[in-house]
Amino acid sequence: MKNELNDRLFTSLKGDFTPKFLATKDETGTPNVVPIISIQPFNRTTLIFGNFLMLKTERNLKVNTLVSVAVLGEDFYGATIRGKFKGFQPAGEYVDIINSSNMLRYNAYTGIRSAGVIEIVDISTPYSLSKIDVLSGNIRSKLHKAWGMKLSKGQKILHPQVAEKFQRIAAVKVCAFIDETNHPFAIPVMSLQPVAPDVLIFRKKPLEQHFHSLKTDMEMAATVITMDPVAFQVKGIYRDLETQWGAIILNKAYHASVPLQGKEIASVR
Repeated sequence: MKNELNDRLFTSLKGDFTPKFLATKDETGTPNVVPIISIQPFNRTTLIFGNFLMLKTERNLKVNTLVSVAVLGEDFYGATIRGKFKGFQPAGEYVDIINSSNMLRYNAYTGIRSAGVIEIVDISTPYSLSKIDVLSGNIRSKLHKAWGMKLSKGQKILHPQVAEKFQRIAAVKVCAFIDETNHPFAIPVMSLQPVAPDVLIFRKKPLEQHFHSLKTDMEMAATVITMDPVAFQVKGIYRDLETQWGAIILNKAYHASVPLQGKEIASVR
C-alpha cells in the first residue's frame, strides 16, 4: 500500500467530470457513499473537495473521520483511496481552488460552504476494467432473477426511476462497506443490477481481491450516476452467494444529488 498518488491517478482525480465517490460512515458504523465530483488532489498526499449540499456526509464526518474515495477514469482505470478527514476550511487556498473549477464556477445553486481536506492513508492496488468486463458483468447479473425471488423480502424499495438507473450498462455504480481497517471502503461495481424490487445482484470478478473483507450480513451502500443530472443511493444487507457473486437486500433508498440530496425515497406501494 502507498499513500502517494501515481501520475495516472493524479490526472484522473484532476478531471472536472471524472466519476469520484466519497464513502463515510455514521455513528453506528453504517456506510454511506455518494458522488462528489469536486474531489481533486491538492498534492500527492492530500485530497480536497467542496462542501456543497452534502448534509448526510457532513454529519458523518463529524462523528467518524475515516473515509475512502473511489475514482474511475475514462479508461476504467482507478483505485480506492483510504484517508482521514482533517476538517473543513471555510476560506483560503483550498476553497479558492474548488471554486475555480469548471464544475462550480458556473454552478446554478451557490458556491461551496467550505472545502474538506482528506489526508491519504493508503491507496489500493489499482483496478482496470475493460468494456468486455462491464458488458458481460451486467448481462450475467440480469440473468439471475431466480436469486432475486429467493432473496426478496417483498419490499418495493426500488422506485422505477431508481431501478432504471441501476439497469443501465453505461451507468457508474459504486458500493461501500466497512473493511478490515474500519474504513468505509468504496469500490466500483459496474455489474450491479436489480433482480427484485428490493435486491441488487453483482459479480465480484474481476475485482474480487478488493472484496476479501466483505462478509454476509454486513451493511452495504450503493450509489449510481448516469449522464442524467440525478443520482441515487440505496442501503441494505449483504448476502454472499456463489464464489463470484454477491447480493444486497435493500431496505432504504435516497436521492444522492442536489437539490434533494439525502432525502429518503418512499417505498413503492
